[in-house]
Amino acid sequence: MRVCLLVVLFICGWAVPARALVLETDTVWRGELVLNEPVTVPAGVTLRIEPGSRIRFGRGGLTVSGRILARGAQFAGKGWTGLVLKGLGSDSLLANCRLSGAMTAVTVESGAPRLEGLELRDNRIGIELRRKTEATISGCLFAGNSRVGLMIKDGSTAAVVDNRFENNGRFGAYIFRSRPRRFSGNRFSGHPTGLMVSHFGSDPLLEENCLTDNEVGVLIDRAARPVLRRNDIRDNDVGIRCFRRSDPLVEGNRISGNGTGVLIAYSSYPRLRGNDLSGNGVAVRLEYQSIVWEREKGSTARRQETAHGAFGSRPARQVAESDRRARNRDGWIDARDNWWGERATRQLERLGAGGNPDFIDDGRDRPTFEEGGRDWPLDRVRFAPWAKKAIVFP
Repeated sequence: MRVCLLVVLFICGWAVPARALVLETDTVWRGELVLNEPVTVPAGVTLRIEPGSRIRFGRGGLTVSGRILARGAQFAGKGWTGLVLKGLGSDSLLANCRLSGAMTAVTVESGAPRLEGLELRDNRIGIELRRKTEATISGCLFAGNSRVGLMIKDGSTAAVVDNRFENNGRFGAYIFRSRPRRFSGNRFSGHPTGLMVSHFGSDPLLEENCLTDNEVGVLIDRAARPVLRRNDIRDNDVGIRCFRRSDPLVEGNRISGNGTGVLIAYSSYPRLRGNDLSGNGVAVRLEYQSIVWEREKGSTARRQETAHGAFGSRPARQVAESDRRARNRDGWIDARDNWWGERATRQLERLGAGGNPDFIDDGRDRPTFEEGGRDWPLDRVRFAPWAKKAIVFP
C-alpha cells in the first residue's frame, strides 16, 4: 500500500515524527524530520531536500528509484540502514550533506548519480558502489567509518576524484573486482590499509593519489593488476604490499620515507619502473616469494583456499588458474630504471649490477625460506640499470 507524505513538509523549531512508506508525488522536505519507517521514492517521483534540513531515522532508511536532489542536509540515526539509490541518472545529486550513524550511509546500485562534497562519518560503511554503477564521487570526506570508507564492487566503473579518507577502521577504500573509470586526486591517512585492490578483474589506473601515515598505503591482493602512476606514497609502515599473485605496474611514483617501500610476497611479480624509491628503511623486500614454489605448489595451494570475496562473502564467479598464473617465470622482480637515492646510487656504482645493495632484501640476503617442511629458493630483484639522477615530479 502506498502512503503519501505531504508534498511540502516544513517544520521549524522541533522534531516531528513522520511515517511514510511510498511517496506518490514530488515532495519537498524542509526543517527537522524524524522518520520511524522506511521511505521509498519510486520511479517518476522526485524528492527534494532543502539546505539546513535535518533528517533523523529511528529505523529503516530511504530508498530512491526516482530522483533525489539534496544540498546541505544532515542524515543521522543509530544503526539506520542508510540511503539506497537504485538506477538513478546524473540528474540526481547529493551535495554538501552529512551522513552519520548508518550501517551503510549510501548504497548506489547501477545508475550514475552525483555525490559531491559529502561528509560520511562514523558509519559502518561510508559509501558502497554496486552493479556496475557509473556514479561520480568527488570532494567527499570519509572519516571514522568502522569498516571501510568507500567500497567499490560488482564491476563498478565509478569516478572517484579528490576525496579525503581519514582514520577509517579497516580500509580507506576497497576496490573489489572493479575498474573505476577514474581514481585520482584522493588522499588517505591513518588507516590499517589506505587503499585495497583485490581479486582478478581489478585492474584500474590509480593516479595522483596521496597515501601517508597508514600502516599499509596500498595493498594489492589475489591476482589484481592495477596500474599505479604519479602517486605520492610516503611515511607509511609499508608503502605498497603486493600479495598472493598480484602483478601491478608501478610506474613513475614517489615511494619514499616508508619503513618498507614495496613488500612483495607469495608469487607476486610487479613491474617497478621509473619510481623514486629513496629514503625508505628498506626499498624492496621479498617474503615467501619463489618461482620454484609457484611452479610446483602455486595452483594446488590456490585450489585448496576457501574462495571468498570482499569481507568474507562468496564471490560471484571463480577465476581460472590460467588467469592467475605468474607472467614472470624466471624468479626475478623487475625493478629497473628506478631512483634509489644519492647514497644508494653511490653504493650501486661501487657494487655494480651483480652486487648486493643493503636497501634491497631478497634472495641475496636470505637464499631460502621454509614452507611445508621444505626449503625454497627466495627470488631476487633485478635493479640494473638504475636511474642516475633524482626523478622530478610535476
